[in-house]
Amino acid sequence: MSAFYDGSSYLDYPAIVACCQALADDAPDWVHLEEIGRTDHGRPILLLTIGDRRSGDPNQRPAVWLDGGTHASEWAGVMGTLYALGRWIAAIESGEDHPFSEQTAYVVPCVSPDGFQQMMSGGPFVRSTLRPPRPGTVISGLEAQDIDGDGEVMWMRWFDPAGPFVEDGPAQIRHRRLTDSPDRAFFLSVEGMFVRWDGHRWVSAPLRTGLDLNRNFPGHWAPFGMFGMDGGQYPLSEPESRALMDALSARPNVGVVISNHTYTGALLTQPYRKDSPLSESDIRLMERLGEETVRGTDYVVHRVFPDFTYDENVAIVGVWADTVSVVMGLPAYTLELWNPFRWAGVAVKNAGKFFRQPDPEVVTAILRKAQEEPGGFVDWRPFDHPQLGPVELGGLRHMRTIRNPPEPLLAAECAQAFTVVERARMALPRLSVSIVQRVLGAGTVMVEAVVDNLGFLPTCGIRRGEVVSAAAPVEVWLEGAGIEIVEGLPCQSLGHLDGWGSAQVGFASMPIYPRLQVNGHRGVGRWVVRGAGPVRVGWTAGRAGVGEVAATLAATLAE
Repeated sequence: MSAFYDGSSYLDYPAIVACCQALADDAPDWVHLEEIGRTDHGRPILLLTIGDRRSGDPNQRPAVWLDGGTHASEWAGVMGTLYALGRWIAAIESGEDHPFSEQTAYVVPCVSPDGFQQMMSGGPFVRSTLRPPRPGTVISGLEAQDIDGDGEVMWMRWFDPAGPFVEDGPAQIRHRRLTDSPDRAFFLSVEGMFVRWDGHRWVSAPLRTGLDLNRNFPGHWAPFGMFGMDGGQYPLSEPESRALMDALSARPNVGVVISNHTYTGALLTQPYRKDSPLSESDIRLMERLGEETVRGTDYVVHRVFPDFTYDENVAIVGVWADTVSVVMGLPAYTLELWNPFRWAGVAVKNAGKFFRQPDPEVVTAILRKAQEEPGGFVDWRPFDHPQLGPVELGGLRHMRTIRNPPEPLLAAECAQAFTVVERARMALPRLSVSIVQRVLGAGTVMVEAVVDNLGFLPTCGIRRGEVVSAAAPVEVWLEGAGIEIVEGLPCQSLGHLDGWGSAQVGFASMPIYPRLQVNGHRGVGRWVVRGAGPVRVGWTAGRAGVGEVAATLAATLAE
């Protein structure tokens, strides 16, 4: 029996690799581990395939895709992928009812292992990878460093009459008011040292590792800059983004994608921009599925535009989930684990707006809650800064309170995230194929392959997959050594088949005005044949995978 990750603690990347290897070693019939790429620092980017390898190829079955760690600081998303792996393999090994003889799961635990490991080791903030600054970039100003050698980059403050903050209680920091005494004012920054300092100006240095990997994908890519970050020199310029795109493209059986991030406790869905190329029916279908996946959890569903944007006039570019939907025609979601606002007892309606204009009362509530959490807030302690003189180090442990849940709350958060991906898996298209025989006379038989899609999603993923030819249509073919096809093409295309979820959006969604779907869930292949003996109907069905069924044409029917 494998030792499964249970969400009780945060793991660094070597431990993650060891955990994945152990799963593959302990369950070789069900788990396949492979590298899909290497980072610039030589770390492997891992992909695990979950599926019954004894009864066929898992790559020919409908599949769910789960990844985490696109952003280095979002540890809970990575832990959520490991937790899902553990839950799935535990069900397989315990003999519980599980889907992995008929379905497949692909899991990339950590997309950006270089940046993830640096942050797990107590290093300064990294958005995604450790890509060095672009040629010609001048790093000047205060740069994050662990200056006291305690293995953690904390906050730093120093009192000055020009400071914009004041203390309002032991752990409370608020904006300075006109009525506050200058003697109480201080500057607040990340712990660090000034680089190329002139000895006078107090400004922050640009990020040394400012690449945002979640702006480096092809979907609506454009040169990007925000908060000192960029989206790379061109789409897929980074080994991590290229590896992810290539791996998903090579697996046309994937029917739905979940990408774990943090934070805000939300499942983000389409559209990502005002002028999205997705049809309204695709947007509504994805929203409907999103609502089903979060039912009973603390998560809420947000359309990225306009509910989760920093600036409605600035389009979000190069995002992984958006790329998967608009380029590959798949329902793809960004799951933002962990809601620190809910944890602190406050509500934020529009997270994008909060990031631009933080509500002081919300900030106060979070700081107060962090002070109550063991280890959430470090008391200020004096330090003799080599450049500034007397300063104080301490403050909020941002990585284990805001960006990620405190460790005692991690398992519950992982369990919620698993609920979302497990329900997304349940929505995959699922084909049922049956063979019907009817005697026509003169020694001929009509053979019909009746193909039903019993899943929530259509065989094309979303309609966009059909529009951009990203998903192959349903095709059926008839073979048999003892028969002759008299009428009908040996291989027949049935187009794409709707899932039952398609009937829950648009006009068809209203029981008071009932109507059937546009394409329908059923297709039929027909052949007139002469002869007797075993026959086989094979099929390929886009996101629904590949399969076959067999029957026998009785001699009495064929004569």
